[in-house]
Amino acid sequence: MNVNSIKKVIFFGAVLLLFGCFFFNKASAFTTITIMPGKLNTFRINVPHKVIAGRKFKVKIVALDDYGNVITDFAAKYEGLTIGVTIGNYYIEHLNIPASEFKNGVVNFNLSYKKAGKVNLVASFEGVKNSSSPIRVLSGPFHDLKIVSPTKVIAGDPFNVKVYAADQYGNPVNFMPNGDIQVYLTGDNFKIRPKVIPSGYIKNGRGDFNFISDRAGISQLNFEVRYDGKSHVFISRNIDIEPSAFNKFLISTNISKVPAGKPFIIKIVSVDRYNNVIRDINKMKGEVKLILISKLGIERSSVFDFKSFHNGIALVKTVFNRVGTFSIYAKPVGLTLKKIKKPPKVFKNKISGKSLLLYK
Repeated sequence: MNVNSIKKVIFFGAVLLLFGCFFFNKASAFTTITIMPGKLNTFRINVPHKVIAGRKFKVKIVALDDYGNVITDFAAKYEGLTIGVTIGNYYIEHLNIPASEFKNGVVNFNLSYKKAGKVNLVASFEGVKNSSSPIRVLSGPFHDLKIVSPTKVIAGDPFNVKVYAADQYGNPVNFMPNGDIQVYLTGDNFKIRPKVIPSGYIKNGRGDFNFISDRAGISQLNFEVRYDGKSHVFISRNIDIEPSAFNKFLISTNISKVPAGKPFIIKIVSVDRYNNVIRDINKMKGEVKLILISKLGIERSSVFDFKSFHNGIALVKTVFNRVGTFSIYAKPVGLTLKKIKKPPKVFKNKISGKSLLLYK
């Protein structure tokens, strides 16, 4: 304590002594008074600036009067009543806190919020309402991958797929787990290009990709993501991969050798450039010419309608009396070239069938 402070203490002590002598001499009384906080004017709300979606964080609410004094008797003064607390913008959560929970005018509790974005916490009571500073709710770790794919595509043609990465509450995640994402189609012999996608290609919760599959049929697109030490597979809805334009016929017989005069079956299959069976070839207008050729030239030919095909396959029963080795050809004739699914390619004058032995 410095000299000036000591002088002030001595001075005020002397003054109090004189006043005391004066009042005691006049027989005056002496008492004290306690100033209590006034009525509720506002709430002071303390919240963190950043939180993770779904994780609990601490909230502190302080009841204040008109002059900023803490209302220490808030619990007793408003016993039986509750304070309304809300958080959120479009997705709003409500909470009621009994006044009895306030200890010396202060209440502490934990809260969580699941939707990413900026939100405020609001406390209201009997017309008094106050808001916290903004709380930035961040997305949690990656949890789900939603695949949006077309329902129908054409074999060999690129098709677009969008993917959306989210946490467990559906919030877009900014960062995917490190590593490559393996992509494949369900089903035997189904292949997809590309097969691998770097996870970094999915940004701000979204990725946009083009894929190609040569195989026709019903399949599902699979994205395999590895995180938390495990592989997790996310599957699209069914994708109907349809054959591309008609390209040729595949021809086979039920036997490789047959005695003269004994009937045998010629199987004709309509396929695209990837050997996918065109099951609705019967919708095309035109005819198919079937030709048997020996070393001497054309031995026999016949014509039948495309309507004879069932699920892309036509079975022709025939018999031949000559002995020898014959080649079998099939070609479309009188085509309108009206493509079933997309504009067709120009056919050559003769399309030779590929000889396959399907039965033994």
